Amino acid sequence: MYKESFIFTIFFLTLGPIKIISAFGKLTQGMTLKFKREVAIKGILIALAICLYVSLLGEGILKKYQISLESLEIAGGIVLLLSALKAIFPDLQPTNLPKSQPSALQLAISPVASPIVVPPVGVAAILIFIMIAPRHPGMEFVIAKALLVMLLLDFLVMFFIDQIIKVPGLMLVLQILGSVLVFVQVALAIEAILEAFRNLGIVNR
Repeated sequence: MYKESFIFTIFFLTLGPIKIISAFGKLTQGMTLKFKREVAIKGILIALAICLYVSLLGEGILKKYQISLESLEIAGGIVLLLSALKAIFPDLQPTNLPKSQPSALQLAISPVASPIVVPPVGVAAILIFIMIAPRHPGMEFVIAKALLVMLLLDFLVMFFIDQIIKVPGLMLVLQILGSVLVFVQVALAIEAILEAFRNLGIVNR
């Protein structure tokens, strides 16, 4: 199950750039290009720090509280499923924007670094793979490579957001692609839960 392509797919769904374009574009609408890029640089550095913290200390926290891999897989599958359902049934209530413009650092911390770049479902994905990695030689390198690639893509999307949102038909294409990816995310969430059930002997392989 945990092939390199699977890891990249999960990280692309949970940490990748598709979800960032609309969110970052709306968040920084009307702001200067210099300010947007300052937010992008600070936001991605903070997001990188979050990923490093989860990767380096997450396993220790899980061991401290005696959380099994199967429990983590089930919890991660549920979070992945809920995230997909939220995308299918979005909250249509208007967001109250602050009257005064926050600083670049404030925006970079929240909501850019978290939850836009590193949402809770992304944290769950990192934790699951970090827990599984000791069983599969070389998996740590794949995880690190996938994380760096996703963060680089996220940064490029935010840094060049003005040019990206001006591409004709892009938002329509992203909307269609997003619908397909949400369906894939639901399937992968169920697969993660089933994998835990197989390991526990609840269902047959």
